[in-house]
Amino acid sequence: MEIKDLIALGDKLLYIDEAKFRQIVELLEQMGDHPDIQRTIAVIRPRMVELRIHRRPTMKRLFCDPFEDLFEVLEQGAPLPLSVIERALMNSLWPVVEAKMGRAKLKGYHGALQDGPQRDNIADAFWTEAAEVVAALSANSEAGRFEEGMDLRLNPDRVRAIADIATILSIAPEIRDLKTVLSPKPVTKLHKDHIDGVRDLGRKVARTRPDALKIFVLVAASRLSNPSVLLGGLHDMDFGQKPAERSKLLMELTDTVVGQIEDRSRSLRATPDGVPDRLAVADLAVDLVASLDATRNAVELTRNKAFDQRLKEVRNSIHDMVKTQVIADADNGIVTAVAGLTGGTNDKPQLLAAENQARALRKCATIADSLGLRGELKTVTQKATGSLTDQARKALAAGPTGSTSRAGFTAIRMIELLSGPAEANKLMDEILSKGPR
Repeated sequence: MEIKDLIALGDKLLYIDEAKFRQIVELLEQMGDHPDIQRTIAVIRPRMVELRIHRRPTMKRLFCDPFEDLFEVLEQGAPLPLSVIERALMNSLWPVVEAKMGRAKLKGYHGALQDGPQRDNIADAFWTEAAEVVAALSANSEAGRFEEGMDLRLNPDRVRAIADIATILSIAPEIRDLKTVLSPKPVTKLHKDHIDGVRDLGRKVARTRPDALKIFVLVAASRLSNPSVLLGGLHDMDFGQKPAERSKLLMELTDTVVGQIEDRSRSLRATPDGVPDRLAVADLAVDLVASLDATRNAVELTRNKAFDQRLKEVRNSIHDMVKTQVIADADNGIVTAVAGLTGGTNDKPQLLAAENQARALRKCATIADSLGLRGELKTVTQKATGSLTDQARKALAAGPTGSTSRAGFTAIRMIELLSGPAEANKLMDEILSKGPR
C-alpha cells in the first residue's frame, strides 16, 4: 500500500479491524515524519491510545518523553494536565531542534534507544543538549524573534510552552524517576511512597534548578487522576525551601489549579441548537466538584480569601450548569422519549438521548448536596420514575409477551438507570406477580 492510499483512507482507519490497524500503524511509522503521515497519525491517535499500541523508539519520542504527560488529552475521561503542551507545537519544534543539533550528533545519541548499561547516561546527555537548544529558541520567541524553521504561529501560550519544554528537559533525569514513582498512570490515590518519592526528587530539583520546581510539580500532578489532590499533598512535602519560597510556590500552584477549574467550568455550554449533552455536562460537573473539594482543602491552609471567592464563583457556575443543562425538564424529556418509541430503526438516537438523560441525573445525585440541588434533583427523578412506572404497567398489562412489551421493558430500563436496579426489580416483580389482565 502506498502513502497516498493510506492518507486517502483518513478517518476510515479508525474503524478497520484491530489486526489490520496495527499493521497500518507499523507501516506509517516506517514511512518517517512526512507531514501527511503525521496528519494521518494525528487522526488515528485516539484509537492508538485506546489499543495501547507500543511504538518503536525514535529520537523524536525520546525528546518528548520528559514532557509527554503535558500533551493534550486524547483519551476520554483522562485527567487534564495543569499546563498543556500542544502536539502541533512539538511537531513544529522537533525538526528545528533536530536541524540545530545535526544528524551526526543525533546519531551519537542513538544508544539511548537501545537496552544497555549506558542507555540512561546517553539519554541524559541528549536531553541536556536538547534543553540548551530549546532554551535558546525560547529566548528568541520571548524576545519576539521568529524561528524560520517553525511552521506554526506563536502566541503567548506557545511561547510559555516552549519555555516549559526547555525547563523540563533540563531536569529530564528527575522526571524519568518521577514517572517510576507515580506509576502506573493515572495514580488514583496518593500513598506515602508516592509523597516520599515526589518530595525526594523535588528536593533534588530545588537544589539544582529551583526555577524548575513549579513545572516539576505540574508534571507530577498530571500523572494523577485528579491533579488537584497533589495540592493537599504538598503540605506533607518539604522540598528544603525557605518558608517564604514554599508559600510562594504553593500560591502559584494554587492559582494554576483554580484557574484551570475556572476555565473548565466555562468550557461546556449548550450546543448551538440549544440542546446540551446532559451526560457530558454531568461528567464534567462531577469531575469539577471533586477538583473543587480537593483544592478547597489545600486553599484553607493558605488562608487566602481571594481563592475562596474564586472557588465559590466556580461552584455557583457548576450549580447553574447542572440545574439548567441536566435537571431542567429532564423528567419530561425521558418520559416523552420512551413514549414516542415506535420499535423501528429510528428509535436508536431517541433512546440513547433518554438513557443519557437518566444517567446524567443519577450521576449528579452524588454531587447534589454539595451544589445545593438535592431537592430539585429528587423532585425531577421522582416525577420521571412515577411516569415511567405508569408507562411500564400499561405496556405490560397483557403480560411480558404482549405487543407493547418492548415499551414497557424500556420504561423499566430507564427506572433502573434513574433509581437503581432494586427499584426496577421491585416494579418488575410487581407486574409479573399480577399477570395479564
